[in-house]
Amino acid sequence: MARRALYREYRPETFREVVGQDHITTILKNQVRENKLSHAYLFCGSRGTGKTTSAKILSRAVNCLDPKDGEPCGACAACRLVKAGSADVIEIDAASNNSVDNVRTLIEQAQFAPLELRYRVFIIDEVHMLSNAAFNALLKTLEEPPKHVLFILATTEPQKLPATIISRCQRFDFHRLTIAHIVANLTAVLEKAGASIEPNGLRLIARAADGGMRDALSLADQCLSYAGNTVSEQDVLNALGTVSSAVLEDTAGALLSGSANDAVRALDEVVRNGRDLGVFLADLAKHFRALLLAKTCGDCADLLDCTDDQMQRYLKVAKGADEARILYAMEQILAVQSKLRLFPAPRIPIETAFLRICRPADDASLSALEARVALLESRPAAAAPQKAAVPAEDVNPGVPPVNADKKPSPRGEGVSQSEADEVSFPVTNADPGVPPVTNADPGVPPEPANEAETLWAQAKQKIMEMNPMVYFYVKETRGTALRDGVLTVEFPATQESMLNGMRAARNLQIAKNAIEAVRPKTELSFRLAALANENEEKLKALFGSSLTIK
Repeated sequence: MARRALYREYRPETFREVVGQDHITTILKNQVRENKLSHAYLFCGSRGTGKTTSAKILSRAVNCLDPKDGEPCGACAACRLVKAGSADVIEIDAASNNSVDNVRTLIEQAQFAPLELRYRVFIIDEVHMLSNAAFNALLKTLEEPPKHVLFILATTEPQKLPATIISRCQRFDFHRLTIAHIVANLTAVLEKAGASIEPNGLRLIARAADGGMRDALSLADQCLSYAGNTVSEQDVLNALGTVSSAVLEDTAGALLSGSANDAVRALDEVVRNGRDLGVFLADLAKHFRALLLAKTCGDCADLLDCTDDQMQRYLKVAKGADEARILYAMEQILAVQSKLRLFPAPRIPIETAFLRICRPADDASLSALEARVALLESRPAAAAPQKAAVPAEDVNPGVPPVNADKKPSPRGEGVSQSEADEVSFPVTNADPGVPPVTNADPGVPPEPANEAETLWAQAKQKIMEMNPMVYFYVKETRGTALRDGVLTVEFPATQESMLNGMRAARNLQIAKNAIEAVRPKTELSFRLAALANENEEKLKALFGSSLTIK
């Protein structure tokens, strides 16, 4: 005779043995003890959480001749009949018996009195698979069945059931099992089976089971087949095709620090050890989730369902990592994970994703920009702006120095655009009630341009101190004119996206606070360098090169 699987051999026989569903088993026991049964029950929940097992136990409890505190005794004739397979307990798989004819046959059977037991029990598994016509045929019988009939419906997708079916049942939602529950039950089952698995191996199995006890028992069975009755942590890793927590920590550390070489070599080790890359990516995504929660919530061992020692390791790594870097890494990993099956060589897209994570400068998305700033902040501040005010030519190395002795033009030194064509975003618009900045009179001579650049360099330094992300938007800008208390700031022609980024009210307010700290009562006007040049060329083409634009 073939050996029975662990989940079949050691299936719970009483409500007391059902793991992690006390909120359901307590109600069912009370109903059996007080003889206040419902005519129909709906058991909902993910796979392997005890729905069918509870239905079988309930079918024995309602027919037991000598129930003990709502539990089936397991010794009377009725309990033995149900366990052996009574004709009065009918189990139906709706996935393969989903037509209206199947339901009509069931209704006909329900009209007959039980042959051997007190109740005739119908257990319909995966009931959401029934057709609409089958649901309609079942409605009347489900609402007013004969007194000797009990319906127990089980489903993993209750949202697919008609509301008319749900309203006729008592609904019970089965919870996903915690790692602690799974480990405790695995230990008890393995002890009965005369086998053992190391504690760390049990936790690996519990994590892989994803809240399902049947999955956990099946994985434990697989490990026993691989290594015999004594299984080590390494045996579990080999049997499941996963990697150790040390490999995940090393890989995550390389990605967060921007070390592409270490990250790619860590992936190479995973491939050489024959691990499943899909499983590896899933584990890596869970690891980054743990780091993100540790960064956000601090000590959250209850959320992560991990040991205190593992929690401390998460906290240590999260403390030295930036949230933007963790989020960007998660985005890239999840993106490649969803497309991995489309690639004949899955290693290549994973390596590409690792390189993107380590080098966010190559990505133009907003999340990549945030990750880039975070990566620069985590390195030695060699390129950070100096604390003292610096000359204008030092702030923008590619801009030629301005001659302070040169007589200013009507538009001001360094101003290459028409005042009518500039794109202005006055900072004062961030405060309701304050009128926007208007263009100054072209006939009033501006202050020297070098003062404008120096003032804006000091303001950028303040912006860097207040918010490095906003500094990234204005990093390549320069002050071009200071006139009537309005500082004009020019964005390079290729940085229209940066100019758009400064449109956000929050960013404008930070810039306003920075310029107020350097020179009070100074307003800002932002514009793009390319706009005025392009319009000026068009006008000159129409009216001649002698046209002067003021």
